[in-house]
Amino acid sequence: MAEQLFPGLERPLPQLPSLPYTLFAYREELRRRDAPFMKMSTIKLHLTDNLILQTIKNIRQLDTMEIMNLNREIVFKRKLTKQMRKVRKLEKMGLHVDPRQLNGLHWH
Repeated sequence: MAEQLFPGLERPLPQLPSLPYTLFAYREELRRRDAPFMKMSTIKLHLTDNLILQTIKNIRQLDTMEIMNLNREIVFKRKLTKQMRKVRKLEKMGLHVDPRQLNGLHWH
């Protein structure tokens, strides 16, 4: 059903790491002061994917607020994916940029 509603979802649920493991990995990375942007973003992406897919499974029982939350999660995922793509392009050009350190700049 999720594939019919959102054909653009990048990863089906079975290919993702388990939610408890992903949360553990995210907490461990947060403890590091120098947590790499791409690693943190990949973990955030997995968490968001899991949340979106779990929510979509129960979409018929959602109220308006939950649908709005689902929409925000999807928008967050798209923005994060776009930002990660841009960072990868910069890395291919030999520029290693951490967007978290670029205060006030917008990535359009």
